Amino acid sequence: MSAPLAIMTPLATIAELEPQLPLLRHEVHDDPQTDVQRAVQANLQIEIDSAVRLIENSQVRQISETILLELLRFFDWLDRIENNLHKLDTLLESLSLLEVLEFEARSLTDYIQSKAINVAASSETERLSDVLDGISYGITHDLRRIFERELVRGVTEQSTPIVYGKILHAHGLLTNCFQQSTITLLQVFKPIDASALFNDIESRLQQSLVLCKDLSSLMRFVKLSQANSDPDVLRTVTARILEFRDGSMQYLMYKDWRGYESLALEVINAIENNLDSKPLLHKFLTYLEVLYGHVKMRAVLAENFPYSGGEQES
Repeated sequence: MSAPLAIMTPLATIAELEPQLPLLRHEVHDDPQTDVQRAVQANLQIEIDSAVRLIENSQVRQISETILLELLRFFDWLDRIENNLHKLDTLLESLSLLEVLEFEARSLTDYIQSKAINVAASSETERLSDVLDGISYGITHDLRRIFERELVRGVTEQSTPIVYGKILHAHGLLTNCFQQSTITLLQVFKPIDASALFNDIESRLQQSLVLCKDLSSLMRFVKLSQANSDPDVLRTVTARILEFRDGSMQYLMYKDWRGYESLALEVINAIENNLDSKPLLHKFLTYLEVLYGHVKMRAVLAENFPYSGGEQES
């Protein structure tokens, strides 16, 4: 989707409106979806119903269905934001929808942490506990990135192209975030073709290719720093590590985010404090090589890496 032509008038002066109240839940469904969006939603509902029926433990079934239906509802709002992006006079409405999504997503992570994980742990469903913890961590990470680091909130005084760009970027991050959350939870209970579920094979292919390219580039810089400990080289490695964290890391599976950030922080601290970073760089490089191997095994990359196995993104 191409961005509109640059208009340097502040958004607030284009539509002199009072700050909008969060939209009520039933209002979201008044907006017509496209045929593709309706088909994706219907297919997703079928997959959720099918997975839930397979869960024998009633408490696990209840928490899993609650989370999956909340995520399904989030996609309604994302569809509305996506459709609004074709019309500049709906930017304020889209910002309001993002605020609603932030509130509801934080409520969902609170539910996961305060109840769902405890239920999963008490039922001795270890894999489910790990997945729920990863979902909570991933959603919280992206919300912090969108609403704290990238300052989507309070942008109405900026120019229309800037506001449009921030909404577009936030929509992309949240879409990937909620899709990955849905896929990883469904896969606890049944095999899922991740790319077919959301009818986005092409976008997942592009994301995986970008991830392979950026991981490969980061590995080269880490190898360079092992052979040359010049301060400028080490500073470049630090910058690349942070660049990957704030960029392509979103295309990794949630379970890998925490491991990457933990090792990255150790490396950065060692470099910034002039400590011996070579052992940590070696450990970090080994971890990156494992990640790279896992990414190459994704089903959407089977034609790009035909001998990698073409496994599902599980």
